[in-house]
Amino acid sequence: MKISFIGSGKVGVAVAYTTALKGLAQEIVLTDASADKAHGEALDTLQCQAFCPQARIRHGQIKDTANSDIVVISAGIPRRADEPRVMLLSRNASLIADIVKEVVKLSPHCILLMITNPLDVMTHLAYQVSGLPAGRVIGMGTVLDTARYRSYLAQHFNVDARDIDAYVIGEHGETMVPLTANISIKGIPLTTLPTYDETAVSNICGEVLTASGQVIALKGGTVYAPAASACAILEAIVNDSRQVLSVATYNSKHGVAVSLPTVVGRHGAEPVLDIPMSASEKAAFEHSVATILASVGELAV
Repeated sequence: MKISFIGSGKVGVAVAYTTALKGLAQEIVLTDASADKAHGEALDTLQCQAFCPQARIRHGQIKDTANSDIVVISAGIPRRADEPRVMLLSRNASLIADIVKEVVKLSPHCILLMITNPLDVMTHLAYQVSGLPAGRVIGMGTVLDTARYRSYLAQHFNVDARDIDAYVIGEHGETMVPLTANISIKGIPLTTLPTYDETAVSNICGEVLTASGQVIALKGGTVYAPAASACAILEAIVNDSRQVLSVATYNSKHGVAVSLPTVVGRHGAEPVLDIPMSASEKAAFEHSVATILASVGELAV
C-alpha cells in the first residue's frame, strides 16, 4: 500500500505520522511546496522506525507520488480563527484543481482523500476535475465533527465515546447538522440514561459548531483530531472494514459533495446510507446543502 501526502503542513504531517504509527502503508511519500519542509518531516517520521511498523518513508515532488493507492491532499492556505471556511475558496480552488489533475494523471487508480478547506467545495471540485468515480473522491467531511460530537457527549454522560452512535451531517462548516433524534450507546437510546438531559445535548451541539474556532484561537490550529479522523478513513480503506463514516462524496441526488453516513472500504466510499431525520433536521440539512451549492457556484477554475 502506497499512500502519498500532498502538503506537509501541521495536519498533513500529523496524518502521515499517524499513518506510520498504525502501519497503514508500506510506502509513505511526503510532498510540499517547500521541499525542505517535506524533507525534514519525512526524516523526522523515518527516525521513528525503530518503534513503528516498517515502511519506506521519503519526501519528493508530485511525480514521486506515481502509482499511489491513496493520495491525501491537505495543501492550501489554513483558516484563521475569525473567518469562515468558505473564505478560503478563492485562495485554494485553483491550487487544488491543478494538484488533483496532476495526481490523477500519475495515479489513475488511486483514491483521493481531501482535507483542504473549504472541505465540501474542494471535494466537489476534486470530483469534477479528476474524472474519478464519486466513491473514489472522499472528503474528510463531518467525520471530524462527528468525532467531536461523540467525544463531547461521552464526556458529559460519562460513557465510552467509541460506544456512541451519533452523527453530524451536511457541510463541514457553519451549517453542519448534529443529529439529536437517534443518538444511542451500543444500540441503546441515549434518552434511557438516568442522567439524560435534553438541554445538555443542545448545548453540546452548540459546542461542536464552535469547536474548531475555539482550538484555533487557543493554539493556532487544529491538528490531532483532524489527523485521527482522517486516519479512521484511511484505516477503513486499507483494511476494507466497510465502516460507516460521515464522509463527503459527490451526491447526485443533491448535486454536490456533502457528508452523510457512508460505507467506506477498499474500493472507496459507497453506498451512502439513509438516516432518519426529524422535520427540523431535514430542513437544516437542506439549508446546509444549499450553502455548499452556493459556494460551488462561485468556483471559477
